[in-house]
Amino acid sequence: YPVGEVMFVRGLMTVLMIGTALVWLRQVHLVPRAMSGPIVLRSLFDAMASATFITALGHMGIAELSAIVLASPLIMTMLAVVLFKEPVGWRRWSAIIVGLVGTLFVVKPNPAALDVWAMLGLGAALGAACRDLATLRIDRAIPTLVISIFSAFALTATGFLLGLNEIWVSLAPKEFWFLAVAAFFYSVATYLLVLAFRSVAVSVVSPFRYALLIWTVIAGYVVFGDFPDNWSLAGAALIVGSGLYTLHRETVRHRFLSAKPTSEP
Repeated sequence: YPVGEVMFVRGLMTVLMIGTALVWLRQVHLVPRAMSGPIVLRSLFDAMASATFITALGHMGIAELSAIVLASPLIMTMLAVVLFKEPVGWRRWSAIIVGLVGTLFVVKPNPAALDVWAMLGLGAALGAACRDLATLRIDRAIPTLVISIFSAFALTATGFLLGLNEIWVSLAPKEFWFLAVAAFFYSVATYLLVLAFRSVAVSVVSPFRYALLIWTVIAGYVVFGDFPDNWSLAGAALIVGSGLYTLHRETVRHRFLSAKPTSEP
């Protein structure tokens, strides 16, 4: 199916799902007032990440693409240091790098697959990193669900624009329900992702993106009967360990800052 059609249908379903939640919680009236630069940027970067990922996925293996896209935590942390001057010590840098190494253990990418489609994968990683950083600049008074609906609007509009140069085909019932399920999980994931990045420092949240591979291993076994090899199990251990260690270091840092005596006026 054409990329634009897939994005449009899934996006429209997402708009309906999040919109229903907004009506239920009586927050619809807040949507027009929430329009702002950071929300627009976040929505555009989200659409960029989805469009480049879906396009690349049609032309390269999932393992190679995943290895590239999961570089987004590194990109995000580096951008946070440059743009926001967020302090990141060598221990947390090391933990993020260890998590990336664990990712490579799991997906075992083939360097020969790095071509123009891999560059689109890198674009997806960059879009995801910029999207999450833009989330930090959004007014905290705006409800998380309202931010999520703007991302759904952007995805739907991007799919429509891409579809202007495509020939759409009728969706089979099975594919229609696949997209409905994908839209549901995308709606939930978008809400939780926005909530996470508004609550905790970027350098703490970003390593846990590697946990995607843990869920991938579980889904592969349950749905397809594929059990990971020893390299994949070792990589999964590194991914989980790096995320837990990063959380531990953040706890230690907050404890240290809280214990510092304040200067007398």
